Amino acid sequence: MLVLTKFFLLMFPLLFIGFGVQMFYKNWQALGWPEVPIVIGGSDAGSSYDEDSDTGEKTWSIDVRLHFDGSYEGKPISGSFVRSTRFGSAEPTPDEIEKQRQATLVSYQRDGLTARVNPQDTSETLVEPSLVGATFMVLIGIGLLVLFIRKHHKISEDNI
Repeated sequence: MLVLTKFFLLMFPLLFIGFGVQMFYKNWQALGWPEVPIVIGGSDAGSSYDEDSDTGEKTWSIDVRLHFDGSYEGKPISGSFVRSTRFGSAEPTPDEIEKQRQATLVSYQRDGLTARVNPQDTSETLVEPSLVGATFMVLIGIGLLVLFIRKHHKISEDNI
């Protein structure tokens, strides 16, 4: 049972590192793809929450999915992306969700909005690629891995 616990404790930071590296690589690739102008054609919104496992407290977010269209070398492209806004501990009302949807929509309905398009697969697009989030995921994963390994060595030394 102890071996299984150690395995799962190690898998958690390794998953963080793995997903972070994959996300970093995909965004790095996208930064080299051609940029094309896009137009936001619509949006929809909803709410979701994260629950603290210790306190049970919920933190609500309003999630707005924006749909876009454009063209690359005469081929139509389309896609969608999500922008989330933390709302607070109370569930947002439909009016508050609609207000946030409108505000997000207005902030993205501007001239100069672009998406990166994979020239080999035009169905693959990325709006606002960034390496920041992926870098933080990798660093958090490495930090957790170091923490778990140190704790493991400390526990092993205490048992001797």
